[in-house]
Amino acid sequence: MRVRKKRISIWPFVLFISIVVIFVMTIFFSFGNFFRYRKLLNDYNALKSYMSSKLQNYETKLKDLDSKLGPNSLIDKYILSVNYLKNFGADLEQVLSNIEDEPGTGYFMVFVVGQESSWFTVKKGEKTYFSRELYPGLSKYRFYYFKEPRIKTDYDIVISPDADIVVGKAGKVYLLFYGVGVSFHPTKVVHVTKMTVDNLKKTYNLYVPGR
Repeated sequence: MRVRKKRISIWPFVLFISIVVIFVMTIFFSFGNFFRYRKLLNDYNALKSYMSSKLQNYETKLKDLDSKLGPNSLIDKYILSVNYLKNFGADLEQVLSNIEDEPGTGYFMVFVVGQESSWFTVKKGEKTYFSRELYPGLSKYRFYYFKEPRIKTDYDIVISPDADIVVGKAGKVYLLFYGVGVSFHPTKVVHVTKMTVDNLKKTYNLYVPGR
């Protein structure tokens, strides 16, 4: 009677070895991922700490700038003081210009109507006495065509009686003349309807003693 040899299958062993290898590799990669995660976490914390330090530094600088430039700061008080002195000087000039109306002089003022400013120039030949943009309303400047005022300020411009004027917006400018020998109220109000007016004295028939 012949006895058959029993075959031993190696597949269970191969399967076991494969499972062990997969398990070992899984643990290996898990440890690798864990260490990479820890490194990324450490880098993130370092970056977060760096950014926090920078932001805190900027915040300190902003607070310092605010203390120097903000309301009630030293620079703010300096600017207010400069503006106050500048405005005070301008206001004082205007007060001095209007403190006395002298009948012995002849001058005119400019009134711009509407809501837009107008350029205004007074000149004679190549000489320009005044050239500036005037805002709507009564201008603060006085143009003396006969004698200088007793108190002369930056608002007082002495011109020749036969000077010419050039306006930026014809029809929007009026001239208020305070004639020689009369004070306070304008003796003549003229409407400038052209951009150029030649010879004020002749055009508006101004009284100029001795001429």
